[in-house]
Amino acid sequence: MKLAILGSAVDTISEENQNLCKEVGEYLAQKQITVVTGGSHGVPGLVVKSAFEAGAETEAYSPDEDEEHHQLRADNISLKYFKSTKFIPGFTARSLEMIKNVDGVLVINGRIGTLSEFTIALEEGLNIAVIKNTGGIADHLEYIISVAKKEFSNKIVFDTDYKVAIDKLIDLISPKS
Repeated sequence: MKLAILGSAVDTISEENQNLCKEVGEYLAQKQITVVTGGSHGVPGLVVKSAFEAGAETEAYSPDEDEEHHQLRADNISLKYFKSTKFIPGFTARSLEMIKNVDGVLVINGRIGTLSEFTIALEEGLNIAVIKNTGGIADHLEYIISVAKKEFSNKIVFDTDYKVAIDKLIDLISPKS
C-alpha cells in the first residue's frame, strides 16, 4: 500500500510536529506502508526520512526535471531518503501524477500546496486521513469540506491521534474480510 504524505514544505516546524512526523514515519514503516512525497523538506521530508530510516519503502515525485535540478532547489530533501524517484516537471503535474499513483493520502499541517493536493486526492476518489490540531490547512479542511457542498464517495478521516487516523485509512483502503 502506498500513502502520499501531504504537508507544509517549510523548515520551521514546531517541536510537537517534528516529533509527530518522526513517530508517523516509524509507524508507517511498521505497517509496511510505502511512503510517497513530493521530495520536499518540511513535514513530508521529516516523515519520509523517519520512514526510510525505519526501513520503509519510499518514493519521491519531484517537480524538477532531473536529479541535478532537484538538488539545486533549497526546499528539496536529499534523494538519498528515497528508494525510487520520478521526475515530473511542474508542481501541478507532479502532484496529479503522485496522487494518481497512491492508494490514499495522509495530511499533516500544510499550506496552499497541501490544499491543492488534498482537493486533487478528493476529486480522484482517494480515501484521506487528516491529523487534526497540527496547524495550517489541516485544521480547516473539515470546514472547507462543509462549505464545498459536494458529496464524495471516498471517505475522509479526521482525528487527532495519528495511529487512529492511519489505521482507519488503512482499513478504508484494504478492508478486513
